[in-house]
Amino acid sequence: MTTLTYQFEQKRLDNFKWSGSSKLSGITALANDEKDRVRKQPLFYLETVSVNSYEDDIYFVNNTNEMLRWVAPFKPYRNIEETRAKLGDTSDENLRKVTLYSDDMDRLYTNVLPNQGVRIGSTHIMYDSDAMMQWFIHVPYKGPDMHYAIWRFNVVEKGGIRGTYPLLWDDFSKPSHMVSCDCLSERADMPIEASIYEERCAMLDRLIGSFGISNAIFILAINDVLYRYGVGWSAPYSESDIQAQDIAMKLTAQKPENVGVVKAIVQAVYDFWFNEGFSKNISMLACEELLSLYQAQVASQKPV
Repeated sequence: MTTLTYQFEQKRLDNFKWSGSSKLSGITALANDEKDRVRKQPLFYLETVSVNSYEDDIYFVNNTNEMLRWVAPFKPYRNIEETRAKLGDTSDENLRKVTLYSDDMDRLYTNVLPNQGVRIGSTHIMYDSDAMMQWFIHVPYKGPDMHYAIWRFNVVEKGGIRGTYPLLWDDFSKPSHMVSCDCLSERADMPIEASIYEERCAMLDRLIGSFGISNAIFILAINDVLYRYGVGWSAPYSESDIQAQDIAMKLTAQKPENVGVVKAIVQAVYDFWFNEGFSKNISMLACEELLSLYQAQVASQKPV
């Protein structure tokens, strides 16, 4: 069997304007939604643009007055476990999973301007009319009481959408037709941004050259935890690789059995490289993830 792969075609359109009306396919808009359309403006919405008599392109529209650093119309991951990658597996397929976004980068948009729309997919009137269609969309934007968060939109509609489709109102409330609309602001919930894909892949290549594939994946997974939880400082992803290497070696040498020992290891590493107490507020959730990684690494090295 021949597997066909298709390059996603990126498109941008400028000067979108919210019309205040929409057509929802597959479900009926609730009365409250119709009232909201009069009183509210969406921060983000989807809009269909006709390609021909049978096909529409679907655009994500930035209806704010701020540029979005990136728009990811796919599902991001917090760690390699969510991609079903495995520690200790040196196969090419596993390495592809470890990179997280190797199959999605052609769909990542950066620097999306106000009132600009970016194509995230398409629907066919005949072929998709009875299909349940789903889109995951992630964007960085402020939250109700915070300067930075990642918004996660989950759109599910039978037959796709028609017209305009609000994703989030300007008071940060969720339109009733949305399956989910989540504001991710806690470190434990934050995904690894696709915008650092190349930086992360370059680091993986360097680690493989120095430590071999198995140990490189282990160190990279540790660095993922340090990055997501902001352990020590808010630095570029690749600038905590030395600390990740030290933590990996100390975990292997000390064989911790609880998160308290893991926290002491992380603290000692950062005390050595920086000032004592530099990383005093280490999240116990981060330590739990590090302990789980160590246990998985040990298990992967046991003979079957």
